[in-house]
Amino acid sequence: MNNYEGVFITRATLDKEAQDKLVEDIKGVITKNKGEIVQLQSWGKKKLTFLIKKQPEGVYYFTDFQLPPLALKKAETTYRLNDDILRFLIIRKTA
Repeated sequence: MNNYEGVFITRATLDKEAQDKLVEDIKGVITKNKGEIVQLQSWGKKKLTFLIKKQPEGVYYFTDFQLPPLALKKAETTYRLNDDILRFLIIRKTA
């Protein structure tokens, strides 16, 4: 398993219940693919430098997780297809 860090920007217009469901979806994609979440933090709502999908604000989430290399592509596809995730970036941590 490789170690990864990811940052997700979600729509700020979602209510608390929808935000919680989205966080559970993010966790679920990792755990369904035999991964393990080490840490998940909410960085809160922030104003975006430029509009993303016509949204001026977004809620940032940071996650530190482990995932098999082949499962990363499946996870990225799932995040890309979710309309409530404005942007995401996942990087592999080295040693």
